[in-house]
Amino acid sequence: MSSLQERLRRLRASTGTQPLAPQMSARSGLTAVSPEGRGQEPDRDPQDQHSRDPGQPVDKAAETELLGPDATAAKARPLSLAERIRRLSTTGPKRVYERPTAEALAESLGAEIIAPGLLQLERHQPLTQRHGRFQPVRGLACHLAETNLTRLALPAPDGWTFIDTETSGLAGGTGTWAFVIGIGRIQGSEIRLRQYLLLELDAEPAMMACIQPELAAANPLISYNGKTFDLPLLETRLRLNGLPGLPESIPHLDLLYPIRRAFATRWTNCRLASCEHHLLGFERADDLPGAEAPAAWLDWLREGNPARLGAVLRHNRLDLLSLAALLPALSQVQREPLSYGADLSALARQLERSGQAREAERLLDAASRDLEPAAALVLARLKRQRGAWSEAVSIWERLAAEGVINALVELAKYQEHVNGDAAQALAYADQLPESDEHRHRQTRLRRRLARSDAAGLGRRPP
Repeated sequence: MSSLQERLRRLRASTGTQPLAPQMSARSGLTAVSPEGRGQEPDRDPQDQHSRDPGQPVDKAAETELLGPDATAAKARPLSLAERIRRLSTTGPKRVYERPTAEALAESLGAEIIAPGLLQLERHQPLTQRHGRFQPVRGLACHLAETNLTRLALPAPDGWTFIDTETSGLAGGTGTWAFVIGIGRIQGSEIRLRQYLLLELDAEPAMMACIQPELAAANPLISYNGKTFDLPLLETRLRLNGLPGLPESIPHLDLLYPIRRAFATRWTNCRLASCEHHLLGFERADDLPGAEAPAAWLDWLREGNPARLGAVLRHNRLDLLSLAALLPALSQVQREPLSYGADLSALARQLERSGQAREAERLLDAASRDLEPAAALVLARLKRQRGAWSEAVSIWERLAAEGVINALVELAKYQEHVNGDAAQALAYADQLPESDEHRHRQTRLRRRLARSDAAGLGRRPP
């Protein structure tokens, strides 16, 4: 001990400094210098024989003797990021958790153990209970053809099944685990929320065996981005565990697509959180962000820390309830699109593609005074296809007065091919901006007028 003390004294003599009193950081477990000591020269006793002038050179021999040649060399070069992270991760006391038993964890979460390493949590909520502005019960009466959600015909509500997963990552494939699988199912006057929580990786076969028949019985299966993420992932996990995949005949309704049609041009993004904020009017309080769910599960697997597992399950339940509320919300958007700021032209085009052109026209007619140019052009086209030329021309003339180029093109076409007035068609064509297509139209109309004048023909009747 005396030898070590002597070497410490020699090192202090060579540096002329005394160590500041360290403070233990409660958050990181690392020693830290007090704020008032930062950037200040340490106090020195004038009578201290080991004190030195700040300009005095360091005794390298003493430093090497104390720290060793490797440490002295390391001090001379800057630390890499990897070295700094490694030092931080190995400095300070480790937090040690006493891993609770599966029974204790299940009791704390209000769940039950259904297989070794697998918990199941089940709750029931009345369909009349509001989730933001909407009650899931209102979705029972909505008809998909009316709400423009899909071409599927919805059966009776019993059997409607909602699916949402919490996963170890977003990459998909065999390296991504679904550690929470939430399944909501409408049963009579309530929605049953059943969640499976994977506590051990070896319990995945049991979890997959539980969800396979539940999802196979769905009619329809309703998700949010499930078409490209949740269902392909679950298919992969089922097959990796030697279980049959989901039947291809299961009707699947991915609500991301009707949301995109209605709001992709209106919102910054179409995430479920945006639906809750803009459409459902639902704000989560003290919610664990979905991006933090993988870390919460890894805390449990690696350290036995269950602190955030309850928050992950709550986040998943709220996702399921938001899915159930989106059905009546989208039905309401279809009835009152302007009230919710929806993209009318996109909704009308979808109705038209579904063979409901008259319904699309009625949708746009109901808001004709407030239509944006894109939606007004769709309405004019629908009227033209129906043969209502005077109504279509009226819309085009209004848009042309506002400088809408496509309206000028349509008027030029109408005057040339329907009304037979080449002079009027040229008048509209001359207002178009320069382009090869527009020059071609103008040239063709001028030649036609020249031939008509040469033949002594007047305006061709319609």
